Amino acid sequence: MEEKTKKPIYKKWWFWVIVVLIVGAIGMGNSSDNTTSSTDTYKKNTSVEVIIADFNTMTRDEAQVWFDNNKINGKITDEYSNTVTKGSLISQSISANTVAHEGDNITVVYSLGKEPTTEEKNALKKAESYSSTMHMSKSGIYKQLTSEYGEGFTAEAAQYAIDNIQADWNANALAKAKSYQSTMHMSKQNIYKQLTSEYGEGFTAEEAQYAIDHLDD
Repeated sequence: MEEKTKKPIYKKWWFWVIVVLIVGAIGMGNSSDNTTSSTDTYKKNTSVEVIIADFNTMTRDEAQVWFDNNKINGKITDEYSNTVTKGSLISQSISANTVAHEGDNITVVYSLGKEPTTEEKNALKKAESYSSTMHMSKSGIYKQLTSEYGEGFTAEAAQYAIDNIQADWNANALAKAKSYQSTMHMSKQNIYKQLTSEYGEGFTAEEAQYAIDHLDD
């Protein structure tokens, strides 16, 4: 009986079906990779460039506005410096006129001025206490700090305290005025005189007038 000759596998129809499916799958995979790569390249190429400013010409507030307007992640810090004056720029982590991109990070350091001595720090703490608890005026605090019958600080330490204290002098004048009104039942005219007197509270005319204008609020 005559034997049938077997066909090679590549001549069978189902073999070519499998080949077509495999080639198609590989092609789709490559197409997907190319699409992703093209998209990534597009994103990189369209990233908005920003020319970094020279922050030495800006205040802290102006630097923050620049960060916001240019969509840069800016961090503003302060350090003491014996060589850079208070409020001036010490350093910026990306040099001026350098090309950066939206979303980049940059740190800007401004000077707090010369680091205060222990005497100056103590004078400032005393000044803050007099302002917050006794609502004293700027000149009244200075006198108390330097008086030999008061705190006995040096003129330099007292001046440092006055220059660096964060106080609302209008609010202090108003608090004093209300105290005179409620405890001593003084008239507005006499309260004004007491607030501005050199031997009284030592507030400025503007601060005293603010107090009088808001005394009945």
